[in-house]
Amino acid sequence: MTLQLASQAVRIATFTEPEDGLLLFANGRLVAIISQLRNSVSDELAGRWFLEAGFGPCAHRAPEAFDTAGDAERWVRSCLEVEWAGLEVS
Repeated sequence: MTLQLASQAVRIATFTEPEDGLLLFANGRLVAIISQLRNSVSDELAGRWFLEAGFGPCAHRAPEAFDTAGDAERWVRSCLEVEWAGLEVS
């Protein structure tokens, strides 16, 4: 079966301002939540994307931050392809 990765935009509550986030789904299953870092972090990380939570194959530690949401999605896809190789994920 083909791996279908989909995302849904969300707002994530923080102690300061809400952050932009994405729920990432693989074949309809939630596998990761990422957020775009803004005001609550250093200038170096501001605007980058961070793995808030990973599930199943994405539960292991991700890089500190991703430059783009697309980079985070590619990381999720690589986790799924390695962990679910040869398995049906419908």
